[in-house]
Amino acid sequence: MNGTGETQNTQRVVTDWGSDAQSGFRKKVVVGQHDLHQRPEFSDEALAALIERHPRDLTDFCTMGDLDEGADSWRAGDPGDLSGMEMLEAVRAGKLWINLREAMCVDPVYRPLFDQMMADMKRLNPGYRALNAESGILISSPTAQVFIHSDVSETILWHVRGKKRIRIYPATAPFLTDERMEAILHLEQTEDLPFEPSWDDECEAVDLEPGMFTSWPLHGPHRVQNLSGMNVSVTMEIVTPESMLKNGVLHANGVLRRRFGMDPKSTEAAGPGAYMKLVFSKMAKKLWRHTKPMPKSETTFDIDADSPTGFRDRAA
Repeated sequence: MNGTGETQNTQRVVTDWGSDAQSGFRKKVVVGQHDLHQRPEFSDEALAALIERHPRDLTDFCTMGDLDEGADSWRAGDPGDLSGMEMLEAVRAGKLWINLREAMCVDPVYRPLFDQMMADMKRLNPGYRALNAESGILISSPTAQVFIHSDVSETILWHVRGKKRIRIYPATAPFLTDERMEAILHLEQTEDLPFEPSWDDECEAVDLEPGMFTSWPLHGPHRVQNLSGMNVSVTMEIVTPESMLKNGVLHANGVLRRRFGMDPKSTEAAGPGAYMKLVFSKMAKKLWRHTKPMPKSETTFDIDADSPTGFRDRAA
């Protein structure tokens, strides 16, 4: 969804974006302040209503295991005919994760906020250009987590309710390799990555409280651990000319490797060679289409607000 124009009836969302954040934006981990946590759109009542009206084909209801179980423990569930408020209570008491994909873009209540957030980031970061952006709302339990993964787009995480810790790792080996990113861009795997606990010694951790937002460099592997309270966050995945060029180079390298038996070494995203690879990548995508691998979608549990975990497993 494109959305970069400022809305007349929505006040500015970003309340603090200092010189360090401006100079480091998209180059390192940076933190700013916003006022979404003070907006009525993020009350229990508003979120419950959003859950009820948001298209189910754009909504994920999930649970997950412990850190050592990794992404393979991620499971999909069914909310049945529970009300939005009943689902919030199940999230608050259990171990659940609700992803309202594209809610900030497609819902008429939230779209003005999304437009203002994009306008704020353009105003505060001269030269910043978003070609495309998608934005959803995450609602998750106090004990929920998201395992390590790498987004193909540039990411901004706006935290609204609860407390969580995000750990961001360098977008270099061993955390992320060019081969792994090629596989993600070629839709041979999801964005999930292998993880070693010792990597936490080299991460940058940010503890997010309501009113904080953070961003990090393109492809930076990251994982999220909720610390307390029902967590609500807004995610933004943004395509910029820079991210499109970098992904085009990596994708083109993957085509040369997979289709022509070549072994390209350069991942440089600048100069004529990079733009030639971007054009080649776009042509290759038209010639050889792939189906995107999706996380496990088989429904294995039903949401149950009376259960300590917020759900009950279905019989095998």
